[in-house]
Amino acid sequence: MTPRRAVLVVVVGAALGCLRPWEPSGPYRCDAEGACPSGFTCDDGLCCRPGGTPACPTLVVEGRCPSGQPPQRFYADRDGDGFGAGEPRLLCSQPRLGGVVPERLDGGRVVLDCDDGDAGLAVNPLAPERCNGVDDNCNGVVDEGLDAGRAWFRDVDGDGFGAEGERFVACGQPPGYAARAGDCDATAADVFPGAPERCNNRDDNCNGQSDDAPFIDAESPGGPRVDCAEGAGICSLGGVECRYDAGAMRSQRVCVPRAQPRSETCNGLDDDCDGETDDAPGCGGPASLTATPGVLTGAVRVAVPGARLPPGCLKGRAGEDAQSWFDPTWLGSKGYVEMAVPVRHTWYAEAAAGTTWDLSNRGSLSLALGDVTTLTGLGLPIFSDAFPGPIVTLCGPAGGVEYLRLTPATNRLVERGGVDGGGLRVSLSLEAAPTGWTREVSPGFSLAAISRVELTVVPNQSPDAGLFEVRTFTITVFPDAGFGP
Repeated sequence: MTPRRAVLVVVVGAALGCLRPWEPSGPYRCDAEGACPSGFTCDDGLCCRPGGTPACPTLVVEGRCPSGQPPQRFYADRDGDGFGAGEPRLLCSQPRLGGVVPERLDGGRVVLDCDDGDAGLAVNPLAPERCNGVDDNCNGVVDEGLDAGRAWFRDVDGDGFGAEGERFVACGQPPGYAARAGDCDATAADVFPGAPERCNNRDDNCNGQSDDAPFIDAESPGGPRVDCAEGAGICSLGGVECRYDAGAMRSQRVCVPRAQPRSETCNGLDDDCDGETDDAPGCGGPASLTATPGVLTGAVRVAVPGARLPPGCLKGRAGEDAQSWFDPTWLGSKGYVEMAVPVRHTWYAEAAAGTTWDLSNRGSLSLALGDVTTLTGLGLPIFSDAFPGPIVTLCGPAGGVEYLRLTPATNRLVERGGVDGGGLRVSLSLEAAPTGWTREVSPGFSLAAISRVELTVVPNQSPDAGLFEVRTFTITVFPDAGFGP
């Protein structure tokens, strides 16, 4: 026996009759190696006698405790969270040196720690459940009450949509999974529900159809326009459209014209889609007023008071009366209504309905006319200047309100004297007043939009004419009457 143990025996022997509680730091403590003198055992750090005196605080002797009470169940608590695990131990009291906790019951069920090695103390029967794939509260269920029934879908291409057949139920989004299903191509990141459709023979937006409008790369109703200009005409300026080629059995991007043919204008484009740029009559007007297809010709007469022609064009005015026109001959008679109101005789050539002529790059109008004029009545002589003119009027598209008028200063049709007829062949400038003619232009008039040209003759009344005075004329419009450079 070492001296230490001898001293301990003496101390223990002296205290046998005291029976007071002892402390682990007191004289009955076990040594550093957990050893006690002979006849003693070390229990919870104290030297005691099992079944004797001093009584052992935790040890059960023959199923009983020194206090006479039955023993309790205790469990090892390695992580210190207050809940034990493993096999139970029967002890008379909880060891003061720790590492052991008494048995806990919940409705008669023993509550044990399901992870007694959890250093974070986050796993025990009283811990809150977290979305981590772990049974945090030790009730046998993982991630309960945390939307654990939500389905996630395998997203291989990372486009935010997964495959319906590859689902995983979890409270949080697992790596490589998406919250939405419906991906129709798990290997293409640009193919998913709602993706922009392209003309590529593929169902990009997963709606069950390939190449359905609208497109991101082709023109279609409701979709963006992509220009595909080819050539110079408006009929070649179109948009790319995705169309199915039955022969090739696939969709293809084709250029579809965006505009319909219209009247030709002098703009460097093929407006009427005939394959030619700035061609007549739309650009420059008809070179022949009588021999150009689509040009409408005719004649009218209108009784208008006053010595001068009223503003605007005459065709279409109230009181208009059809006059004889036998292409290429224009016939007329009568000069006055009730010998007071002069009758205006007008021949016209106009562009096709809905079209105009652009004369902005054409500088002249050529007149090629021949006439026979007759004046009879009470022995009056025949005068070649009985029907002066013609007065030339170019009409704009707004019902003849906008106009350009050229009036001959000589006030007669025939340029040279004669008794029984004559003619007129002259080129008139449209940009400025030609020699021997006056020029009248209305506000808003433009040579770029001409709908009609009118030739008007206004008969003169003889100073001593009687009631039976008859005046007639025959004017021939030659094919070379028209617009020129």
